[in-house]
Amino acid sequence: MSTRFVRFMHSLAKASQDATSKTYKFVPLQDFTTTSDIDWSKPIPEIDQQLYAKYGLTEEKIVFIGSMIKPMA
Repeated sequence: MSTRFVRFMHSLAKASQDATSKTYKFVPLQDFTTTSDIDWSKPIPEIDQQLYAKYGLTEEKIVFIGSMIKPMA
């Protein structure tokens, strides 16, 4: 839940502050094992870039997500 990608996908289904299981319906399941196509040992901004590439996001979409979701402090 630290990446902008996941928080944006989660926000798509949220109409309020409630975070029920239904609000995660757009968040894709990931492989967190060492054989994953994502290197989870990288810093969060780099993981975001890997996720953007994995799901084929355009630069325009990446900029939009960046404008909507602020980095975690």
